[in-house]
Amino acid sequence: MRMLPHVIHTAARPIGLSEFMDAIRATCKPRFPCARGTNHRRVGLAVSGGVDSMALAFLCSQIRTRDPSFKIADNPVSGFRALVIDHGVRQGSEAEGLAVCEALNSMGVAAELHTLNWSKVLRNYSHPKDLPNFESVARTLRYRKLGSIFTIRSVVSLLLAHHEDDQYETVLMRLLQGHGSRGLCGMRKAHDIPECEGMFGADGSGYVDDQTRRHPFYKMTPSSRERKHIRRELRSAVNRLMSEAELNDSATELNDTDLDDFYQSQRVMSFDPSTLDTEDGGIMVYRPLLEFSKDRLIATCLENNVPWWEDATNKDPTLTMRNAVRHMYKGYPLPKALQKPSILALSKRCEQRVQAQEAEANRLLSQTIIHDFEPVAGTATVQFPIFKPRLERRDSGSPLRRQARLLKQRQIAAILLRKILALVTPDSHPPLLTTIENHVARLFPSLALPEEAATVSPPKAFSISGVFLVPIVSRPRNLSAWGKTTDEQQKQQLSWYLSRTPYPSTLPIPRVRTPYWAVERNRKNEWRRSPRMSWVLWDGRYWIHIEHRLPYRLIVQPFLQDHAKPFRELLSPDDRNRLAALLKRYAPGKVRYTLPAIYIEEHLDLDNAVPRPNYPNPLYMNGNGETSSHPKVPDSSKMKLVALPTLDVQIPGLDKWLSYEIRYRKVDRDTLQTAGTFHRGSFVAPRALRRLVLNHGMKMDSGQRQVRRTFPRPWRNGRGK
Repeated sequence: MRMLPHVIHTAARPIGLSEFMDAIRATCKPRFPCARGTNHRRVGLAVSGGVDSMALAFLCSQIRTRDPSFKIADNPVSGFRALVIDHGVRQGSEAEGLAVCEALNSMGVAAELHTLNWSKVLRNYSHPKDLPNFESVARTLRYRKLGSIFTIRSVVSLLLAHHEDDQYETVLMRLLQGHGSRGLCGMRKAHDIPECEGMFGADGSGYVDDQTRRHPFYKMTPSSRERKHIRRELRSAVNRLMSEAELNDSATELNDTDLDDFYQSQRVMSFDPSTLDTEDGGIMVYRPLLEFSKDRLIATCLENNVPWWEDATNKDPTLTMRNAVRHMYKGYPLPKALQKPSILALSKRCEQRVQAQEAEANRLLSQTIIHDFEPVAGTATVQFPIFKPRLERRDSGSPLRRQARLLKQRQIAAILLRKILALVTPDSHPPLLTTIENHVARLFPSLALPEEAATVSPPKAFSISGVFLVPIVSRPRNLSAWGKTTDEQQKQQLSWYLSRTPYPSTLPIPRVRTPYWAVERNRKNEWRRSPRMSWVLWDGRYWIHIEHRLPYRLIVQPFLQDHAKPFRELLSPDDRNRLAALLKRYAPGKVRYTLPAIYIEEHLDLDNAVPRPNYPNPLYMNGNGETSSHPKVPDSSKMKLVALPTLDVQIPGLDKWLSYEIRYRKVDRDTLQTAGTFHRGSFVAPRALRRLVLNHGMKMDSGQRQVRRTFPRPWRNGRGK
């Protein structure tokens, strides 16, 4: 990497600060529009030292001089922190990284240098450049380093310096690789940080913890002025209603009320578990320079005397595919269709097409009814709309046109199905649309191809992307009318129950183990609590962390059938009945065996918590031929089930030994807000509700329910044990 001499570019003009701030506003839109982000927050920059990232750093350094309260995403900016990543693949990179940090500090941008650690990915290779997938591995290490550092710094907005020329190279590479219209859209302007799966605070998480802060960054509560206004409105409404009630009601009407419906002599046990928090947040990546060419970035640096460095490895066409593509279009004349203006225009058209498909899928989503979405068990009951293919007049005489329209509608249905699957799937990446299209006919029989007729009727259960879909046919209460319903009405009553696919016996089950907590003295009253275990993503669905002071390790794995009976026998009668009701309500059948459960590594009596002699023993051999104190795969038969955390059920006395907290991973708020869901009805007894309706002269259909838009709020306080 060397510093380039200043070269005059007369054709390109520098990027103005107002122009750049407008690009920031268009790119970094609020993630939580209902929140009041009044606290200032730092924004992260990924800087390589090239002309693009140095221009980005300079423009960012000027923002607060123009507008001290300028907002990026949800919060005003308090400053910028740049991270310079040293890949360590060439000589002198560390010294040049320090020079870049010095230049950034002189601009007023705090900078720090970090070096990538290649030891875990080299394996049998002597140098990172020898890796066959060097570019993808470097990208993964780079993003994970950015995610870990910025999580510690409480930074959730990361600006990258990808520009118009980078977009051209990306689309050209994907065109050569045979991508479809979605791939040819190129790099997105805003999205969740990639390559950080399972990293708490970076991977769609951290929102619940923010809401427990004394001064959260996302304030969901109304301001004092708004609270005063709401209080006045409520007082006025209550006084008006009370006045009307006093005029219309009389004390004699109480004689018609059956008080047994409102007062019960026996205590009723609540079978609903505590509300399970749903995570949100994480680090977002923004690319505000995608509409600016590299020439304009060079002109910006020249105009403002900003130094930059050129990495010689970027010119090696044998190192990465991007370098080869850059060498091709810069060194050789390409056809007009492959030149930059044509490729970028193609990308815009593909983006518009994808936006139109998403809008059509959202229209179908608004007609989809989510009866129940239960984070407690990771399940959902969904009624999909009846998809009637439109047949234009011009399509009647053209079989090819009808086929093309059918394929287009199948793709839109696949987009809808992918949105629904994302609520339940344990996979970190959504399945390809081409994969989902193979199952569209099961949910939408009208979109079936001729060769798919056998799979349409009758509806059968199937699995995709780790989600098991089971058809549910709800019969009307009047069974005599069931035979009179048409096929169309029966299809309309068909719903699907979505749950996690049962774990196959041929694959290892998802498992998380706490570090072994050595016991110095076998007197339980003097045992110290283990260090706080960092949040861990279990099975791609639940964030969990545990603290304990037990002499054995704790293991989080699925609720196993062999441990169900011993676990029930340890519970009190009330908890035993509560567990049975919870499993019947939230996890029927084999769904319960996908719930997370906490086990002690070996059987232990909590009243006399003394580990067996010489624990941990026997010694096991690891892969290097050395002895290890712990088996690679724990023996499930020796474990002791002590808690089902999502159901809030645990054996008596466990809270003295451990505490845990569990949350459901991030789900798409837009999906739940757009889809409809059934109102669960009133808490009043059905007989009292019916009498109340009849007394007021109202008509009520017992089978009719109200549809509303709901979303399980993720900002409830966390639950600890």
